[in-house]
Amino acid sequence: MLLVLAGWLLIVSSAGAETVADEAVPRPDIGYVETWLGAVDTDGTWEIEDEAEGDPLPGDIGTLPYVGGAGSRMWGGWFRYGFEGGGLIAWKSDGTRFYGTGNSLRVEIDNEFLSFEVFMGGRLSMALAPGLRLFVAAGPSLAWARLKNDDDEAEVLPASVNSGGTSVFIDLNEEEDDFSARFYARAGLSFELDNGFTFGASARYADHRFDFGSSGKVKLDEVQWFLTLGSRI
Repeated sequence: MLLVLAGWLLIVSSAGAETVADEAVPRPDIGYVETWLGAVDTDGTWEIEDEAEGDPLPGDIGTLPYVGGAGSRMWGGWFRYGFEGGGLIAWKSDGTRFYGTGNSLRVEIDNEFLSFEVFMGGRLSMALAPGLRLFVAAGPSLAWARLKNDDDEAEVLPASVNSGGTSVFIDLNEEEDDFSARFYARAGLSFELDNGFTFGASARYADHRFDFGSSGKVKLDEVQWFLTLGSRI
């Protein structure tokens, strides 16, 4: 989908640039800096193994907030091309519940999740109206994450609460970290005021996956949503 949209931008740009008068004269070099604020849903993101039965137990970290920043350098006028790069931090401290078959609560763990990601990719944009632009971007992304549990061990709730009625013991390491290298894709809209101030919204997908050993696996494979504030430099 991203490649189709990028190809469409290239085709339309060759048809003419007279649509937006204030973008008609190409600017050789345009730079921006932005602050990003966003979130991603993590329903069923974290999985640990039930050592008694050998089945994975899915858990929900909750809505994971992101904050970060990026810079971009663009060339062109009505149609622009260039690159972007930046970093993102996500952090969450909460309790996570894991459920077995039949939606029975098996274990609840207090934990902290932290991740840091850096990325750089190519970017294309097209003017839709004065100040309003549609853009797409894609490139490599490297992320590091750490999962920390308050206890070295976690035990399922008693049979009176756990409808599974079993006493399962799950061994969890206190703290683990891992790296993930993936490609990201992003698309959105941005608006620039006459004074160079910019704001916008975008959707981003990276599909990072982390293996924390006996503490389980976390996969961030849902779309991330961002609001951006920035300025031309």
